[in-house]
Amino acid sequence: MMVKKGFLRSRLCVLFILMVFSCVPFLAAKTASADDDVIRIGVIGSITGVYAFGGNEVKNAIELAVEKRGTVLGKKIVFEAADANDASQVISEFERLYSKGFRVFMGTYAPFADFALQGMVDEYGAIMMSAAAWANELTVNKIKNYFHWTPRVAVFGTRMGEYMPQYAEKYLGIKKENLRVALIWNTNVEYVAIAARDGLKAAGITPVFEEGYPADRKDFTALVANLQNSKIDVLVPCQGSADGVPFRKKMVEMGYTPPMLFAMGLIYDQPDFGALGAEVVDGCLVLSYTHPFISREKARGLDDFAESYKAKYGWYPLTHATQTYSATLFMFDMIEKAGAYDVDKIREAIESADIPKGQYPNYWAVKFDDYHRNIGAGDPLVVGQWQKGTLVPVGTDEIKVGEPIIPWDPSKI
Repeated sequence: MMVKKGFLRSRLCVLFILMVFSCVPFLAAKTASADDDVIRIGVIGSITGVYAFGGNEVKNAIELAVEKRGTVLGKKIVFEAADANDASQVISEFERLYSKGFRVFMGTYAPFADFALQGMVDEYGAIMMSAAAWANELTVNKIKNYFHWTPRVAVFGTRMGEYMPQYAEKYLGIKKENLRVALIWNTNVEYVAIAARDGLKAAGITPVFEEGYPADRKDFTALVANLQNSKIDVLVPCQGSADGVPFRKKMVEMGYTPPMLFAMGLIYDQPDFGALGAEVVDGCLVLSYTHPFISREKARGLDDFAESYKAKYGWYPLTHATQTYSATLFMFDMIEKAGAYDVDKIREAIESADIPKGQYPNYWAVKFDDYHRNIGAGDPLVVGQWQKGTLVPVGTDEIKVGEPIIPWDPSKI
């Protein structure tokens, strides 16, 4: 028995030594410190491909924030954006940036990158702030070094249930218990429709018309005709570019204008929607993140950000750029507060943050819950209306710059 124990111990010792030496490259990479002379910040996601426009809005926003801030803790900020269009590319690019000393990462537009990185930041000892993705599933687990800056789609659904009935009663004279609401969506964004339905249900509203359809649908004649025949008071569409553009054009072609169209973000607050022209987009209401067209006096630095962005890139920033720019400035502030480019200290600084509304260009307050969700995000969301081809914030009262026209009447502009 003694011989067997000794043999077992020797074998275990050999295995242990082999394991230690096999892990040396990983351990070395994991404990490697960044260059003491710089502060490194990275982003990984689509810069080319399907999500390129949103991905570049995020990249541009971080780039501009780095340019504006210049230094943190008296050290130069080094920024790098890595292009990745699937999870395997995200992981590969993360490992590459990590090996170069990057420990702080910002989230990007498409959620697949966040999902891939969530499982890595704690393991590697990095930290990440998701600034532009709204998937609910991103915040269902308690991940030590992952934080979520912007509101989840569930928050949008809740706000839909709060805001829309108020507008219907004030401008249409219809109480919520009598509202005839239609909810439509393409199957790629059904999760958005689910959030809207949940918000409406919480408000005591059940849609009288619901229809989901394939995301590649092109002919909307029958759907528009069915909506016309259903005598809808409020239409709530959840649509992307591929279906939202032909749907809206078909509405105009068939002369269908519901008393109120109240969209759940997506294409309805994007440049490709506005590019359709005033005759197509005017009158549509849309629930959105805060963006550069809200009251600029209410959000510190918003005017400078919006005009600097336009001067540098040629157009006004989107909602996602506004959120990312603000989140990046916040991250720089937290590194300063931590006093070091040290993940544990930065995390502690973020967890203790309690910042009131108006201190960053996106206006919202900043305070993180136990799941590292910013509970100040989405309070309030913007209600915008397209007027003369421009998305004008007409709600909420804190940040609006104009008044809604409901039902739509272009003569009242």
